[in-house]
Amino acid sequence: MASSGTDLFHLLKDIPGEVRAILKLARQGKVKIEFEHRGLEPMIAANDRISNRLSFAIVLASLVIGSGLIVLSGIPPKWHEIPVIGLAGFLVAGAMGFWLLISIMRSGRM
Repeated sequence: MASSGTDLFHLLKDIPGEVRAILKLARQGKVKIEFEHRGLEPMIAANDRISNRLSFAIVLASLVIGSGLIVLSGIPPKWHEIPVIGLAGFLVAGAMGFWLLISIMRSGRM
């Protein structure tokens, strides 16, 4: 018990000097603080997955809009009165949309 009391006394006696040394280092700009994050990996992976799907969906939407504009413009060559380039864009957009839907359903999260 006496040992604990003397340890506490020495600790309390040393604290002002330690704080003074830390403040001096802070004024000189020599204090380094390091943070270690824990448990953020699942959140980072989820954000990566979300951003990939979102960018894929934006590209898909732009492909649909662009193909629609091409179909409305009536640019030749045509197949059954539908511009071939617009039709190809819709086919690619359909395949990409199907792929996106399958990947979402595979993950089990909608």
